[in-house]
Amino acid sequence: MAEISIVDNPKENRYELREEDGGISGYLEYLIRDEFVVLPHTEVDRSLRGGGWGGKLAQFALDDLKTKGAKAYPTCPFVERWMDRHPEYNEVRYRP
Repeated sequence: MAEISIVDNPKENRYELREEDGGISGYLEYLIRDEFVVLPHTEVDRSLRGGGWGGKLAQFALDDLKTKGAKAYPTCPFVERWMDRHPEYNEVRYRP
């Protein structure tokens, strides 16, 4: 399997699972708002499912938002469930 990295692609408003050859194997979209960042959708290629890549995307995104002092508003069911299972990210979650 090719090496996969996770990167922020601000031009596309998403965090991406990027392969060595530049191919995209998954992504987590984001929408920047005044008070928070909406996380509406996560997609991972079928070939990577079950390997924890969705969780790695969520963790990368939340760590990045935390570093930037931003709050996350997860509307993606996957990210919302992931955050529920990882209470150490409660401080990053936006609460209206």
